[in-house]
Amino acid sequence: MTNQTQLKHETPPTGSIFIAPDWEGYRGSNRSPDSVTATRGTTIQALGTSNRRVTRREVARHAGVSDAVVTYTLNGTAPVAPETAARVRESIRTLGYVPNASGRSLRTGSSELIGVIVPDASNLFISDLCRSVEKAARVAGYDVLIMNSDGDSDRVQELARQLASRQVDGILLALVVDKQHVALLNTLGMPWAVLNPTEHVPGARGVGVHLADAARLATQHLLWHGYRRIGFVGPTHDLRFTGWSECLREAALEPGPVMQCGFTREDGYRAGAALATRHAELDAVFISSDMIANAALRGVHEHGLSVPDDLAIVSFDGSVEAEYSWPPLTTVKQPVDELAAQALDHLLGIHSAGEATPAPLRGELVIRASCGC
Repeated sequence: MTNQTQLKHETPPTGSIFIAPDWEGYRGSNRSPDSVTATRGTTIQALGTSNRRVTRREVARHAGVSDAVVTYTLNGTAPVAPETAARVRESIRTLGYVPNASGRSLRTGSSELIGVIVPDASNLFISDLCRSVEKAARVAGYDVLIMNSDGDSDRVQELARQLASRQVDGILLALVVDKQHVALLNTLGMPWAVLNPTEHVPGARGVGVHLADAARLATQHLLWHGYRRIGFVGPTHDLRFTGWSECLREAALEPGPVMQCGFTREDGYRAGAALATRHAELDAVFISSDMIANAALRGVHEHGLSVPDDLAIVSFDGSVEAEYSWPPLTTVKQPVDELAAQALDHLLGIHSAGEATPAPLRGELVIRASCGC
């Protein structure tokens, strides 16, 4: 009968990593690491149970290569034979090795991290845009850290400082910035740019869609339908308001009623209710975003009007929210993948240093039922 002392002697302690002096007994076998005994009698425990961080040197020893070869395999900084690289990757997988990003950033001077500050992550267009930024960043070898300001201007400054303390390689702001934001961002010592600037702010570098032309495109489509009393829903300091009003003036029409509101569902709902109850003469309306347009639909419907029979709507963004509203929204779609890629290129300086801000991109009218088509 085996006594307790023998059992204790034969069972490897938990929570530790045992590296055998000679791994030849493991290589080439089908046994798992927790069942392997090294040639000198050291038992090798499965490494997943350890709380200690596996080192690059341990990966090199496991794979039978130098530390430098592990580095070359991970970073692609020098050629490594395919069979050797495969062995290193297998050792990384087996040992559960995780490269130290902080250490790498100290060595290279780059965190390989981009910060994105958004006003409302529940906005489906913002979600689509962030997903596209992540895809573009991954191609460029960067990760993305997304932070939500909840529409609070002071919090934007706080988040920018937090991102700077993390030594990100650049900041994208998918929100409205003001002079105070610009002044702070210019002191942080890192590239930054505004995604889709909605108004001109001195010193703000913006990459985005031509918002005034997008509003013009939407309003022209409503005019094509024969509507003549065309209202506006959204913030009036926005370039979309400029495009809408200019288009109507060029058509020799008086701009219709304006429902000033912010970019929230609550604002959209209240605007829709007001349109239905106070502006019976209205034919159609251009709404600044799909999210507030979708909420406005509910406000309109609850007050007895039908879209598009009583009121036609065209919105802006091209998010999935527009496709699945009722009725589905005609909208000007933003080219989010192209926008994200252009913003990353500009932010990271992939093109020549000092290159001018890229020309604004063009939106595309996506026709559905809400306009009367």
